[in-house]
Amino acid sequence: MSRWNSTEVFFALVLIVLGVLFLLGNLRLFVFEWNLVWPAILILFGLWLIWRAFVPARGYRGGEPYWGLGDYAPDLSGKSVRQESFSHGFGDFDLDLTHAEISDGENVIRASHGFGELTVIVPRDISVRVHASAGLGDATLFGQHSSGIGPTLTFQSDDYASATRKLNIDASVGCGDVKILRSQ
Repeated sequence: MSRWNSTEVFFALVLIVLGVLFLLGNLRLFVFEWNLVWPAILILFGLWLIWRAFVPARGYRGGEPYWGLGDYAPDLSGKSVRQESFSHGFGDFDLDLTHAEISDGENVIRASHGFGELTVIVPRDISVRVHASAGLGDATLFGQHSSGIGPTLTFQSDDYASATRKLNIDASVGCGDVKILRSQ
């Protein structure tokens, strides 16, 4: 699995570059001045953020979801979602469960999002238990609405305890909107 898109690689490269600059400065092979380094770090960080925004989301990667910047809508067609966690950083995050394979028993889905809008679309014929929350913003759950600081909504289907197939969904967003909808 390639990790070239990860935050860890970027910050590792920044540390390596800084280490090389310090070493060259100590060996007097390079005049090291902080007033040159900070703008360079900010420029590199900005370029990295722009690059990340244009890297297309690769969707679901066999148990490891893509996360980062920009819009994200994993393709779950034909994928089993028995117990999955999805996360995303900034942008719109659409998690459509209508084409996913939902096994018998309780299937647990966790979706967390940093900033932006998180929308979870649930199949109409599945019993659900849902917990939707936002740190700051709006929460909408099957027509119920709450907004402000720390809005939280919960719902459980009447037949959840006896249902053969069921979804237990925990959806949260740090700052923005979380919406849980039934498919049409």
